[in-house]
Amino acid sequence: MKFNLLALAVSSTLALGSITAHAQPIAQDAVKVSLASNMQQDGVQYLDPDSAEARAELAEMFADAGWTPQNSPQLYKELHTPQKLVSNDLFATARTMNTAFSTQSDKELESLFSHLGFNIVQEGSTKLFKVRLLNSEPKSTKMTVMTIRLVNEKGEQITTKQTSRFFGDASASASRKLIGGEATLESAYDYVKKAKAVYGEGTAYVLFNDGTKVLKKGKVKYDRNAILGMLSKELGRPMTNKNTLVSVKPLPPVKPIIIGPVEPDPIFLRTEQAHEFKYAEKESFQVASFAANNFFDHVVNHPKDWKKADGSNKNVSGQDGKIMVCLNRDYGDCDYPMIQAGGDYNNIPHVTIPFQGQITLPTYISKVLFKEDGVLENNNVQPTDVMIQGKDSFVDKLSNHTNHVRNSFSQYFNINYTFDADTWMPMSVLSWNIPRDKGVFAKPGIFERRQDAYWILNIAIEENWMGSPNDAELYFGISGDDYNAETGYSSYIIASTEAPALPQSGAVYEQAPLQFSYSCLAEGSLILMADGTSVAIETLNIGDLVTGASEFSPKTKETLRIADISVGVEHLPMIQLTTDEGQVLTLTESHPVLREGGHPVWALNVKEGDKIQVNGGLATVTGYEQVDYKDNVYNLKLERVNGDSEQGESFVMFANGISVGDLAMQSENEFDTHKESVEDVLKRLPVEWHTDYLNSLNTDK
Repeated sequence: MKFNLLALAVSSTLALGSITAHAQPIAQDAVKVSLASNMQQDGVQYLDPDSAEARAELAEMFADAGWTPQNSPQLYKELHTPQKLVSNDLFATARTMNTAFSTQSDKELESLFSHLGFNIVQEGSTKLFKVRLLNSEPKSTKMTVMTIRLVNEKGEQITTKQTSRFFGDASASASRKLIGGEATLESAYDYVKKAKAVYGEGTAYVLFNDGTKVLKKGKVKYDRNAILGMLSKELGRPMTNKNTLVSVKPLPPVKPIIIGPVEPDPIFLRTEQAHEFKYAEKESFQVASFAANNFFDHVVNHPKDWKKADGSNKNVSGQDGKIMVCLNRDYGDCDYPMIQAGGDYNNIPHVTIPFQGQITLPTYISKVLFKEDGVLENNNVQPTDVMIQGKDSFVDKLSNHTNHVRNSFSQYFNINYTFDADTWMPMSVLSWNIPRDKGVFAKPGIFERRQDAYWILNIAIEENWMGSPNDAELYFGISGDDYNAETGYSSYIIASTEAPALPQSGAVYEQAPLQFSYSCLAEGSLILMADGTSVAIETLNIGDLVTGASEFSPKTKETLRIADISVGVEHLPMIQLTTDEGQVLTLTESHPVLREGGHPVWALNVKEGDKIQVNGGLATVTGYEQVDYKDNVYNLKLERVNGDSEQGESFVMFANGISVGDLAMQSENEFDTHKESVEDVLKRLPVEWHTDYLNSLNTDK
């Protein structure tokens, strides 16, 4: 699949989300967006899902999607079952609390509902224009139903109306639901060219496991000119604009190169003091050098997937489909190895990430705006910021960690503006370079391991499509209040993609999501050595010989050499395992433990009663608890003494007598890439939902 430019203007909450069943893949790219000024769901309308009007609208939505009381009996039963209220004013709570309904306040989870804009996706020989909508919740759901479509000012569809349903949450970290509506490029171009305005209409209807419900609706105004410019460039057609303001007074002798006439724009006259302007009936044009301007093109230097581990698990140049930020180790596949950016690392945990890149835009940018600029709130635009969002709706922003965002970050943004006199086209190259020691994220919970954590850079700008004041007066005869009337406010986003995957062939740009990694054993853990003694892990050195085994033959002991040692600090509770044989081991939640049969699992997923491998055979886990830990943690990378390791082979060692994986095994099992089968879904769904789900396999396309 080929991803192209992503651009939009919306008024909603900034977020990105993951894909679950029946959802559309999300592409990262440059996004033009107008957003609410905070994370409290401004612009989102919360309705009573049990009202007669809401039920009628939802029933019509279900019917349009092909869902009937016959093929979806539980959905319709839930529709007519009053929700279990958790307070006397459920909807006021939802509107005013950005952590609504969260039972995990320590993680500061948030409910997010957002239009994510549009992009171009090539599927086979066809290019499609798509719009997307996200919803994510901080608590478990039974069902989520979402709709999205793009319409003109008359309510006529520009894209298809997409309706999708999601059967609960596949895992504890799969709360994000994403859908998309689509149209062919030609169809979208024709409709947008004729439209006076473009709007996105979205709905999210959520049934929670605790019996509560929520119904959200959002209608946002998209940037018609940005859509038209992107489609024009992709199709090689005229970049017509019905709202191109021209002066009736003579213009300078500079003339554009005319490619071909198109449908004339309607006449609209207005008079203001000494100047008379009109939206003139004229020939629209596409300039020959338009493609050469590279409008909407962008480059991202950081964060970037630029390192991978080779067969020896050493960093080499290349891509592995994820941007690995290592929290307590510098090993193998780290794109950004662990660093300490000041402060007491045991008391002020934080992650540091650099952001560097640029985007070329067909407008004059007068300034980059931050939350201290009051004009943003008045124009419903999200201020310049960088956000990280996890699958579990965890969110942190750079602005959370400074008292004055503009003073802290304005110096890292630069604008290079030019005006092409041959084409009458302004052009701004907007660049940013936030150094790693300034890209600090330190919200409680940030040091939890996060698979597919989206990074989202939002840049708010003040712009004028006519160019600078001098150029507007020179080439269009516009100045003063008339020029100021054309000044607008919007924002552009550079954001990461969905799910770790190698870059697609032919992709214009494919930026991987962030992934945070750590795995270690507590200080004092005793490692079984080759001579039969046990030595504290913190006293070991590279080259020391230990007793271990290959992942391919975990029951066959052999002598292994320490090839590398990882040392870090831990901020999260660790797991303490106790066995019926008397072994006790403290380790991070994602350190591999070998179960019966040699299958490695995270310590987090071990439970009392499990059989695990120990030195001498098997033992039963009799104790499992989380314990606070603030000291150093350690891990070992092992190799065969003769260097004859197989490609990708990892090894086992014995810590306090328990069989655990080394650094290489940790990396292999770091992230769960399991795809749910029909049987998996049926196992996790309550029986009453089975008929709906099985029928959805045929009705939901």
